Amino acid sequence: MSRQRVPRRADLSQHFLRSRSLAASLIAQAPLTRSDLVVEVGPGRGILTRELARRCREVVAVEFDGALAEALRTRFRGDDRVTIVRSDFLRFRLPDSPYKVLGNIPFNRTAAIVRRLVEADPPPRDAWLVVQREAAERFAGGPGARETRSSLLLKPWWQIEIARHLRRTDFDPPPRVDAVALWLARRSRPLVDRLEAADYRRFIRSCFGRDGRSIWRCLRSEFTRPQIRRLGRDLRFDPSGPPRSLTFDQWLALFRFRRFTRS
Repeated sequence: MSRQRVPRRADLSQHFLRSRSLAASLIAQAPLTRSDLVVEVGPGRGILTRELARRCREVVAVEFDGALAEALRTRFRGDDRVTIVRSDFLRFRLPDSPYKVLGNIPFNRTAAIVRRLVEADPPPRDAWLVVQREAAERFAGGPGARETRSSLLLKPWWQIEIARHLRRTDFDPPPRVDAVALWLARRSRPLVDRLEAADYRRFIRSCFGRDGRSIWRCLRSEFTRPQIRRLGRDLRFDPSGPPRSLTFDQWLALFRFRRFTRS
């Protein structure tokens, strides 16, 4: 049976994957098993949905575009592994049972969707998202791009990495920016206790200064000058350097030292 090609809505920042083989490769690389319940964000024309249905126990595909949602219902009619829901993902009620999230999401909603996932109760075990590269680097941080406030606020509870780089020509229409697959894996043992989470976030927000500010200036409201000198020696950083030169492990050690001295 032929499938109707639904026009793209430019206002939804839709960039569909072109290739079935690429979709299959992305799903094969994603951390999925046969027993998984997967919530797909923005299934679009269903190219990833099709591969997910072959790989997972159940797929709940959440599509905002009404025309696309109707076309998907027609395409997957009779497949009891796939449920199509027309909804704004930011308002969609996530499952109470263990689940994972996957999607080629609208680039202009990346920050809101990631925030929705990491603040969910319960959050997904894994999220595998095709996003704009620049946004992914803000969340992943790391040695090359250095840490950002966004990455530092997530990493005690999530392992985050850019798992794959995609070409602009992999999409219809090609975006004006580079895209990647971003992987967020929930840590089985968080590095900051739930009861200390709010304090950690306050610490990062107060200390992680703007570009050009020194580590001295960022830390002086939390530590004495002798403490900063000692921490610089022990953690191997230059207090006169910029905050972005500190790694996540160093920020975590600073927070733990602060907690120890105030306990």
